[in-house]
Amino acid sequence: MSVSPPGSLRIIGLGPGAADWITPEASALTTAATDLIGYAPYVARLTVRADQTLHSSDNRVEIARAQQGLALAAAGRQVVIVSGGDPGIFAMLPPFSKP
Repeated sequence: MSVSPPGSLRIIGLGPGAADWITPEASALTTAATDLIGYAPYVARLTVRADQTLHSSDNRVEIARAQQGLALAAAGRQVVIVSGGDPGIFAMLPPFSKP
């Protein structure tokens, strides 16, 4: 019986400007991801490989993005949810911190 590797979910912020302002940690996480989830203009800033799945959405569906990310991670995927700035301030951390 094979066991799927554990999935993971990370929430990152791209920062306010050009690609060279993205932190090395955020870049490494997006490179390692199987799935990238976020508001369409934010994920459009990323370079997506053919083996990665991009899930872009409207900017008013934070709860849906959180649920999608959790479901994908539970299925063994390496998920990154992308915010435009600090995810603790700009909308994505609160949906994960609600009971």
